[in-house]
Amino acid sequence: MRGWAAAILLGLCLTGCNSSPPALHLQPGDKVPPLAVVDLDNQPHQLVPAAGKLLAINIWATWCAPCRHELPSLQRLADKLGPERFQLVGVSVDHDDHLVREFLIEREIRFPSLLDRQMAVANGVFGIRAFPSTFFVSPDGRLLKVVEGWRDWDSPEILAEIKALLPAAKSVVVEP
Repeated sequence: MRGWAAAILLGLCLTGCNSSPPALHLQPGDKVPPLAVVDLDNQPHQLVPAAGKLLAINIWATWCAPCRHELPSLQRLADKLGPERFQLVGVSVDHDDHLVREFLIEREIRFPSLLDRQMAVANGVFGIRAFPSTFFVSPDGRLLKVVEGWRDWDSPEILAEIKALLPAAKSVVVEP
């Protein structure tokens, strides 16, 4: 009997070990549709990139330890890059807007946070495979980069990677 159980477990492990994780729904280069979310006051919003700005969408939850660890460094990233060419938006999959609001206040997170209670954006649009996941969208709405799992967003290496994604600064022409 033990032999059969061991053989079955080995077979399951080999099957699981050889299969790759499911693909994300959107791949870099794909157009990201407008995302239907609600704010913390339950007001509906369409999340779209702002003209001339790199949009970073961080999908997170209060119950996710890596998410809780990551959010303060995302805030520092947003502070370092400034709002001129960078827009950071958090999308929580929590059901309780009060819990999300309290969490953001406690951690002094100031970037906008929206809700995706039914995970229509997280699963339906992006098909995320890990919490947190961060999606970088160009001003024209194309997915540029996907980062799965937490990161130290204010490390010099990651800061350089994100700066490379920023749209070019508009130059000012002074005419005589």
